[in-house]
Amino acid sequence: MLPAMAELPTRLGRRERNKAEKRDRIVGAATTLFTERGYDNTTTQQVSEKADVAEGTLFRFAATKSELLLMVVNAKLRPVVEEAPDTDPTLPVDEAVLRAFDPLVQILDLQPNNAAPFLREIYFGADGDHRRETIDLVQELEHKVAAIIAPHHEAFPDGLTLQEASEWVFFALISAVLDQVIDNPTTTDRNDALRKRVRVLLRGLNVL
Repeated sequence: MLPAMAELPTRLGRRERNKAEKRDRIVGAATTLFTERGYDNTTTQQVSEKADVAEGTLFRFAATKSELLLMVVNAKLRPVVEEAPDTDPTLPVDEAVLRAFDPLVQILDLQPNNAAPFLREIYFGADGDHRRETIDLVQELEHKVAAIIAPHHEAFPDGLTLQEASEWVFFALISAVLDQVIDNPTTTDRNDALRKRVRVLLRGLNVL
């Protein structure tokens, strides 16, 4: 006998809640294990056991271990990017670029041992739903950098386009973040070091 129509929304709602609850458990378990053991020393079996779900269930949320890492990072990066304030036009351009880049710095700072695997998967990983979401989030930050330096584009050397300039600044800053997070995990002067790098980059663009 078919269920009454009134029962369908209740059943669908319960199913979605169960799905969300399992996803939260998986993200929580993976976050804990990646933080404690590092990405390379954590297996999907360990995550599924800690989350109390079957490994097959885990793979329905993240098809590979690398996708699992990106799902974990996205859960933290998404709200930081979405809640980041618009660029303050009164800020000096170097400070504005640094502030636009700050959401990514915050996330990588939380898990320094996983910064390199995370960035590797962004730029060289296999295609997947979570990787596409990560790229979208990172591109939002890159677009903010482009908007900040756009008023200075006529000063760029050698006919450099705005897109090329913003990508160059962004990739150079990612490299700087890796140097700081991985090589100097306990430094208290990270923002100062990044600020110096930003100024060097902007001078190269004739912006400062």
